[in-house]
Amino acid sequence: MGGGKMAGILPVDTRPWPERRDEALANQTMRTTISLTTRRLQAGQLKVFSDYPEAEEARQRAILDKRAAIKDMDHLLEQFSQAVHEHGGHVHLARTAPDAVKLVRAIAEDSKVRRVVKTKSMVTEEIELNRGLIEDGIEVLETDLGEYIIQRAGEKPSHILAPAAHKNREEVLRLFERDASQSGIEPPPDDDAKTLTQYARRRLRQEFLRADMGITGGNFLVAETGSVVLITNEGNADLVTTLPRVLVSVVGVEKIIADWQALQNIIQQPALNGVGQRLSSYTTIVSGPTGGDAAEGPQKWHVVLLDNGRTGLRGTEYEDVLSCIRCGACLNVCPVFRQVGGNAYGSVYSGPIGVVETPLLTEGTILAEMPMMACTMCHACVDACPMDIDLPAHILSLREENVEKHAGSFSTRQTYRWWARWWATPTGYQRSLRMARAGQRFYMRDGMLRTAPGLAKGWFQSRNMPPVAKETFHEWWKRTHEEGGDRHE
Repeated sequence: MGGGKMAGILPVDTRPWPERRDEALANQTMRTTISLTTRRLQAGQLKVFSDYPEAEEARQRAILDKRAAIKDMDHLLEQFSQAVHEHGGHVHLARTAPDAVKLVRAIAEDSKVRRVVKTKSMVTEEIELNRGLIEDGIEVLETDLGEYIIQRAGEKPSHILAPAAHKNREEVLRLFERDASQSGIEPPPDDDAKTLTQYARRRLRQEFLRADMGITGGNFLVAETGSVVLITNEGNADLVTTLPRVLVSVVGVEKIIADWQALQNIIQQPALNGVGQRLSSYTTIVSGPTGGDAAEGPQKWHVVLLDNGRTGLRGTEYEDVLSCIRCGACLNVCPVFRQVGGNAYGSVYSGPIGVVETPLLTEGTILAEMPMMACTMCHACVDACPMDIDLPAHILSLREENVEKHAGSFSTRQTYRWWARWWATPTGYQRSLRMARAGQRFYMRDGMLRTAPGLAKGWFQSRNMPPVAKETFHEWWKRTHEEGGDRHE
């Protein structure tokens, strides 16, 4: 896994942030469902830790294990690959997203695959694997309920754990009615959650039996035994990994951990922190194709290890980002994510982790402006992250890098320096407020500041601001306490 630094490739929405943001803010259904879902998940995280004191100790051990695995990644990946080969599987290294797609397409062609069923996988979204397979005439079906819903809608996941969190039941019913008209299966009679789930079960069951290939991601890679570990709450991973004759697991190289002891410490963390459960409903472990020690499973098993910019973060100040376990805890507490949802971020990775990870994996070539735009610096994400990833510090660092690259003209830089010197002292700050109060009448409309001169003009392109108060608190205090003694009003 050694080699020089390499930028990754991620699919993005290239529209400007204000356009994506405003579109999201206008979608009241999405805002309501995302807010309800994230608040419920956050409440679950808080409750499970309060009811389960041992969880904190396991979390601390998991952090140490994961950090150590990232440091020892090269050795552990070699150990993992050797173990997979010993069990009859095949390991492929994909440096970039196109390399990974090319590998999977070649495996499908060699195995004469016509139908594919998939588990939920952020990494296959990252490389746009579905599109590549469909271009080869292969039918691809998502089997996670949330992924199945958004596939019917032709959309992207809006949350790492709950891909269809932006949809309400009425919208899902309409999607399933349209799907039923094409599949010939009786549509759900109403939008009751149980009814909708039963329809999806009937619809997908026949597809599991027809599929030639199963495709999964992977929550963890266990180097000791060459195992891919999947955690789900629906059980579809068990069917995807056992019924089709060919199985392909596409997993990021950062998912590696050393052994079963490390797995024991970390396997609870996505459920504890993402959905407020002590453990996910299903844990699926794949260690080889059928035959030998395996009584069931695919005839062929391929593991595609994806780099796509990940190893370039090792040895940098951002290395702890590779410890992310995709639990979604940072999304659940982020005030920006709660208002705009995942799709507004423009990348498959949204929320605070996406704001950091997307620019990092692509060396700032994709969505480098997001750390500047989509963070309030509330620090809620660092408190919520089970792996202690310092997301606010990374966002500030990326902002600094962005400013250095796009600082603009000499006059612009000098203006910011002048501004910084003024606001570095109470006297300068108060004088600037008095100047703003005197000049703001030229830029007010309907009681609000709608624009401003110079550099400040750009700030008002997407927001308004209340005017400077006629009297600030400091001015009031001085007038009532210093000039007039202890007089109060």
